[in-house]
Amino acid sequence: MDEQAGRPHARLTVSGPAGGDGMTLVLGGDLDIAGVAELERPLAAVLAAEPQPLQLDLSQLDFLDSSGVSVLVRLANHFGSVRTRAATEPVRRVIQVLGLADRLGLQEV
Repeated sequence: MDEQAGRPHARLTVSGPAGGDGMTLVLGGDLDIAGVAELERPLAAVLAAEPQPLQLDLSQLDFLDSSGVSVLVRLANHFGSVRTRAATEPVRRVIQVLGLADRLGLQEV
């Protein structure tokens, strides 16, 4: 049994435009098939927003599988201008190995 039962598998927090800089999206936990399913509603709300600059804060994201990568690509396709900051090392490696660093605006450490 999951020792974290009752707690969300993945987390998503959205902050609105700050000084015209667009939206900031903080993803945390495990963005895998279970986590993506849990975030279906909040992700739909984010993807319903007008395209604008998007900052992804992945400093709290512990794990990313192909389902999570799909979410990141969907966000990049919708918003166009994306900057990713503070990605954890495992997440950074996945993004780099898949050749998505430029598309997701992954900032160097």
